[in-house]
Amino acid sequence: MKRVLIAGVLLATSLLGANAAVDENFHIYLCFGQSNMEGNAQWESVDNEVDSRFQMLATCNFSNPNRSLGNWYTANCPIVSPAGKLGPTDYFGRTMVACMPTNVKIGVVAVAMGGSPIEMFDKDKYQQKMKDNPGEWWVSLANQYYGGNPYGRLVEMAKKAQQVGVIKGILLHQGCSNCGDPNWPNMVKKIYNDMLTDLGLQAADVPLFVGETEREEMGGGCSYHNTVVAKVPSVIPTAHVVSSENIPGNGRDGWHFSALGYRMFGRRYAVEALKVMGAEPKVNANYTMPNNLKNFLTVKSLNVPSSVSIRVGSTKSVNVEAVFQDNHKENVSSEAKFTLPSFLKLENGKLTATAEGSGDVTVSFTDMTGNTVTAAFHVEGTLQGNNHVMAVNNNQAGSNPWDKQLGTMLNKQMTVGKTYVVKAWVKADNGGDCALWALWTDSPNRDQWGNSSDVQYLDTKKVTSTYQEFTWEFTAQYVNNKLSFAFGKIGGMVYFDDVSCKEKGTDNEMVVNGNFESDDISKWEVISWGNQQMKIEEDAVSGISTVSTAASPASQAIYTLDGCRVNSGFESLRPGVYVVGGKKVVVGRK
Repeated sequence: MKRVLIAGVLLATSLLGANAAVDENFHIYLCFGQSNMEGNAQWESVDNEVDSRFQMLATCNFSNPNRSLGNWYTANCPIVSPAGKLGPTDYFGRTMVACMPTNVKIGVVAVAMGGSPIEMFDKDKYQQKMKDNPGEWWVSLANQYYGGNPYGRLVEMAKKAQQVGVIKGILLHQGCSNCGDPNWPNMVKKIYNDMLTDLGLQAADVPLFVGETEREEMGGGCSYHNTVVAKVPSVIPTAHVVSSENIPGNGRDGWHFSALGYRMFGRRYAVEALKVMGAEPKVNANYTMPNNLKNFLTVKSLNVPSSVSIRVGSTKSVNVEAVFQDNHKENVSSEAKFTLPSFLKLENGKLTATAEGSGDVTVSFTDMTGNTVTAAFHVEGTLQGNNHVMAVNNNQAGSNPWDKQLGTMLNKQMTVGKTYVVKAWVKADNGGDCALWALWTDSPNRDQWGNSSDVQYLDTKKVTSTYQEFTWEFTAQYVNNKLSFAFGKIGGMVYFDDVSCKEKGTDNEMVVNGNFESDDISKWEVISWGNQQMKIEEDAVSGISTVSTAASPASQAIYTLDGCRVNSGFESLRPGVYVVGGKKVVVGRK
């Protein structure tokens, strides 16, 4: 009897201890997705030093290092599974530890499988998905590491984590296997809501952080999925998008980031989480950082251009590159602060010259350690300037028209049934065919590659080595929001200028920077994985001339770049660029 009483007391004490063991300062984050969340870059020696305040709960058994399912360990690589490598969870946790109070621990509970579609985390669909795809690698991973039920394993381990800490958020990176699927946000919503319900959580307490896929300018193969990722907060109010802008890919494929890219991405997840909780994304002054993390977070200098010339009324992007103590470099243009002379203004990260002038711009950047560095460059605002065009390098010609394209997102959607007029001046070193396709990128109607099937295939034009103005007039069958010029069978250089799209009978321009007089080409794209490159160049061969008050022959009409005829002669024109006899001229200051 005495033994029974003692056992009962011990059991009660154990239960009380288990309840008391929940540490409010142990912040848990659930992580799930496919190969990028699993980690795809080999970790390096700089990644080996990890603060023990950053913990991982093993969601499967590991042999190297030796870890057992359901136990906590310091979060050394690999975190997610034996098949994984360095990923965003690594520097998410390290950054969170550095910025939170020193009595706070960070834990991650991660389940991810390379190639996995989002349906593998839907508790009502995963079994059918596995049955329909028995030979897929992600099915093998699910069976090998997660008992054939990835969602079930994540929830099981999350409940175990709740015995010792508090779940503060959920991290997701997935999409390449569902690239461009318009229903993806709703599928994510169901999984998120299922997690909250199964774990007894409230959405307000557990935000969702969704990472973008690799950007096109970095070689991303499914960058267009980011238009879908952007819609997640509209269906999940507590969701937040983590940008992949300027995060480097691995240079081998169009889906995965480099080791540096994963460090940057993990830090961005952490910065977003800190902002959501109202904490400053800054290293805690009382925290002694490991040297590897300190070198990764501390900036030692800034790289800026030595001088810039901007034509009055035009804009120019200025890249600010931070050089960190570990010698890696990052584009910090959007975070830098500018001190400007009076003839310049800064809007959306672009400098605009509002008048003629000359002066210096000072740039400063403060890193997460609180260290501020500065640099300066000279700017000239001028009324003169050369004509600029979009130069597209196709390299080798493709076999099909769609192999090489130049696309631009419009600033508004078309209206079904209305007539639109698209114009463009085009030439190509080698000549060939160029067609115009008007697309509805948001259409739920998709082809086998996830691309919109709602496309209007318009006329094909014969491009020569001399600029010609082409016109396409058509009635919108869809709410088209993108124009794509398809010229896949042309090798070498193709040039575009004065691209315009207007509803017929109106002057409302729908193309952003169609004359390329600004270097803001954020609305323009080429098929980078098709080995295309694009850049704005000065048009040295288009016959542009510079005049001041010289008269034009009476037989030659003068037009603005918008195509409006000017009734007066050169003597009364304002300074600017005009079209005379099919060529551009710059009217300088009188």
